[in-house]
Amino acid sequence: LSRQYYSFDYQNVHFVAMSVETLYGVGSKQFDFVKSDLQKAASNQNVDWIVVFNHDLAYSSPSNSTKSLIKLRGAYHPLFEKYGVDLVLQAHNHNYQRSYPILFNPINSSSPIISDLNASNYDDPDGQIFTTVGTGGVNQFHEFVGKSPYTVTQFKGYGFLNLAVANNGTTLVGEFLDNRGGVRDHFSISKSH
Repeated sequence: LSRQYYSFDYQNVHFVAMSVETLYGVGSKQFDFVKSDLQKAASNQNVDWIVVFNHDLAYSSPSNSTKSLIKLRGAYHPLFEKYGVDLVLQAHNHNYQRSYPILFNPINSSSPIISDLNASNYDDPDGQIFTTVGTGGVNQFHEFVGKSPYTVTQFKGYGFLNLAVANNGTTLVGEFLDNRGGVRDHFSISKSH
């Protein structure tokens, strides 16, 4: 692909790839693309799930790595809410983290509003689940120096996040496994269609 941001469908899941290595703020070509793309996906009856992925962090527990980008979350989290994004995959921090479903807090964006305190199973929640999956092929993991209140779980070590759509497309299941096959996190989002 010649563009750093793009989208594609896989069965009933719409994926949006974003880039913070190019202009991404409100009014940029990328912002306009993401807004238009999410609007189309949200109105497409063949799309049941919307997953966004990018390299940098909109939200993160404190670690010895760089912090989350206020500009990124301020520009995009309201869009994700408006168009029903289900899951956001982030990286950059060399560890694993998963949030509760969270809503954008316009008064203090670094303290998002937790919409569901269930630890693992969600029934069409308000807000988005943000994951950080920076756990493959690194030579040094980032140490956690705390746990944000909106974070359900965090893990330092090698592993990967497996996503699957189950129950005739009505459930999105995420399972983070360490390199020895141990399940370190499991969550599901269900929707009635």
